[in-house]
Amino acid sequence: MRRGLRQRQMGISAIELMIGMVLGLILIGGSITIFLASKRSYTEVEQVSALSENAQFAQRLLSNALMHAGFFGEVQSNRISLAANLPAIASGSNCSGDAAPYELDNYLFAAVADSNGDALGCITDAEPGSHVLVIKSVIPAPLTDGPRVNPDAEVDPDAEVDAEDGDGTIEALVATQTYVMTNDTVGIMFAGGSQPSISTGGDVPGGVAWAYQYEVFYVRKRDNLPPSLSRKILTLVGSEMTLTTEDLVEGIEDIRLRFGLADLAAGEVDSYTALASMAGNWGRVVSTEISVLVRSPTEDPSYVNPKSYSMAGASITRADNFRRVLITTSMSLRNPKLLIRGNAA
Repeated sequence: MRRGLRQRQMGISAIELMIGMVLGLILIGGSITIFLASKRSYTEVEQVSALSENAQFAQRLLSNALMHAGFFGEVQSNRISLAANLPAIASGSNCSGDAAPYELDNYLFAAVADSNGDALGCITDAEPGSHVLVIKSVIPAPLTDGPRVNPDAEVDPDAEVDAEDGDGTIEALVATQTYVMTNDTVGIMFAGGSQPSISTGGDVPGGVAWAYQYEVFYVRKRDNLPPSLSRKILTLVGSEMTLTTEDLVEGIEDIRLRFGLADLAAGEVDSYTALASMAGNWGRVVSTEISVLVRSPTEDPSYVNPKSYSMAGASITRADNFRRVLITTSMSLRNPKLLIRGNAA
């Protein structure tokens, strides 16, 4: 009786222990595999979601700017002259040709960054082969409140745009900002420190001031940092205007554009044209196709990108370990359509 009790209390054998350890390792290994797979899936979903948000935000910025392309208050851009005291643009800062800030004949323009990342004479750090977009307009918020009580009342150019706008509102001009003063016939671009006369017989009788908006969007290469959607804007530094750079959205790797050209008699799109064929056609643009390619900030060694991306009719191939998202959208440009239809009427 005692021997049987002693045998029952002897414990497990070495074989049983080894079997238990193996089963335990299998369970632990399975749990670790499931955990790593779940973490990898979560990381991938999170990265793709962040990439999509960045791409959509970049598109919203570009779409909002394009929405106002060609809007210059009450007149067309070709009726706007330059004030004699408009500050010069600093040497080496000015974009050239149709992209120049004070060249208003083409309020919409684009170019391709060359193999060195140079474009338009004012950009030296663009992603080679990416597209650069130039948009000229005024901010759609007039700095006066409509018809004046006394259109002949002179205005203090250092303080007010319109001291008698009907409800007492006074809008101050900023000396470092460029403006456009327009009525329904003419317009003048000027610096905020000295505005044109708006009295009867003046430079722009009954004129309304609008803040000038000049934007050059491009993909900027940055040392040891992900590329970025950036833009250049006009800023007065000292006595000269200069182009300053702002980084807007991180991770934007490429932008490509195609343009919808209108039949000048109807103002409707009859074809989409690649940037390489746009010479002489900028006045016919009434819609734009925007492709934005965004990549993750860091590489994932467990991921291999075998994809090609169709952007503006071209196939772009990337062979590395970055995750990417491509978003393409088209938008109609309201102001150019109205201008074309108005000229055709």
